[in-house]
Amino acid sequence: FLLLGRYNICYYKVINNNYFSILVTKFNENLENLVEYNMGIEELYQPNETEIAPELRNTYATRNRMDITGYTKGRKVNLLALSQDIEETIQETQSLIEEDDRKLFEDILTNTVGRKIRDRIYHSKEWVKNMNDLMETLNTSSGLSFSLKWKPKAATDETEVDTAELVDILNADSKILKQEEITKIANHFRSKFAKAEERSKEKGNIVPFYNIMKETLDYRNWFEFEFLFKQGNNAKKTLTNNAFYKLSGGEKAMAMYIPLFAAVYARYESARKDCPRIISLDEAFAGVDDNNIRDMFRILTKLDLEYIINSQVLWGEYDTIPSLAINELVSDPSNQIVSVIRYRWDGNRRELVF
Repeated sequence: FLLLGRYNICYYKVINNNYFSILVTKFNENLENLVEYNMGIEELYQPNETEIAPELRNTYATRNRMDITGYTKGRKVNLLALSQDIEETIQETQSLIEEDDRKLFEDILTNTVGRKIRDRIYHSKEWVKNMNDLMETLNTSSGLSFSLKWKPKAATDETEVDTAELVDILNADSKILKQEEITKIANHFRSKFAKAEERSKEKGNIVPFYNIMKETLDYRNWFEFEFLFKQGNNAKKTLTNNAFYKLSGGEKAMAMYIPLFAAVYARYESARKDCPRIISLDEAFAGVDDNNIRDMFRILTKLDLEYIINSQVLWGEYDTIPSLAINELVSDPSNQIVSVIRYRWDGNRRELVF
């Protein structure tokens, strides 16, 4: 429609092709979106029948000249001038938006929000360090140990900044940041916002800007975890799927349980001192051999974690458990009764509790 309207329409009705009707239809379809410009179609010139050569009169049935006009900035203009004015307005508005974005990132990211993000990243790094220190001490009897690496993600294109560089900029004193660094941050997050918005549109969802900003500023998305393992005196390796499947059943279980226990422990360490340190496991250590189960209980005891565990076969009679309350559930299907038989483990033997 705009392409047709950039010029005064020299309109001829060719046999079986009514271009004027098509033009008017397109004009009416777009009219409500352009109502502020008071659009209209004017007839500029309609030639007399005698002005058309006799040999062309059967080919061109009508031959009038039309013009599409609108109002902008208090003056009446043709469609070409109106289109140019709209394009200029869009560019000016975009420049204002980009300037406001820049001020937003300067003021917020390098001050209020930036300070909170810096603090959370610092505490997260400390948390990972504490978990690694802990897991390094949780060597199993097979000499298997684990560790985590919290790696900053690389930029996906030239409009973004590597997480490592972004964190360095955010950690710097905002008063001494260079303008090019502030611009980098603004361009980085503007690009992130635009991509998040585009993804939501592709999925057919209308996501509020608040949610897009929340997702983009979530520092956890700036990093990725790499899980490492070490056997004996060998060097650390990344625990890929291929490496995981080469482990024994017990080692696979430890690869899942040890990070879990370490994470729970680290979480409880930030709680109040009188906070209950309890975990609950369903069908605990299923498929794990006795030697590795013994190690698992040793780790739980070392971490000072209380636990509620159910199992069809596990009694918990291991020398790595100093004390344990054991409840055996015995069912009587005929009477629909479940009886509880209580035992106590003192680290050496199991005794019936009467």
